[in-house]
Amino acid sequence: MRSIPVAYILWFFLGLLGVHRFYCNRVLSGLLWLLTGGLFGIGWLVDLFIIPGMVRVSNAEARLRQGLYHVPVYDLPRARPVEGATRRLAPAAGHRVLYCTDCGGPMQVPNRDVGRHFACPRCHHVMVAPG
Repeated sequence: MRSIPVAYILWFFLGLLGVHRFYCNRVLSGLLWLLTGGLFGIGWLVDLFIIPGMVRVSNAEARLRQGLYHVPVYDLPRARPVEGATRRLAPAAGHRVLYCTDCGGPMQVPNRDVGRHFACPRCHHVMVAPG
């Protein structure tokens, strides 16, 4: 699992080379940072604010690859978890996986529900399903 303090240390000392982005499994943007000096320093400064989100998403992706998440099964008309029901995170037909912008946790939502509001099952942060 990635650590936010380690990512900030890498950002501070080697951020213009994109090492913190490689650490968070962002290889393409890491290469871009390496070739352009952190987008000429501007991207390096912007990363000061987005490192926690990059680390959370990287950790969530690692958990998904390892199959460590169990996502609640939702009663779709009411968008509430069905008590005690869970399944492995593999999107059902007609569904997709969204990641919480606050905690990085995944959730399953129907493809047809574009613009609908969903609450994260872990932190209850409300998000709008993108199109």
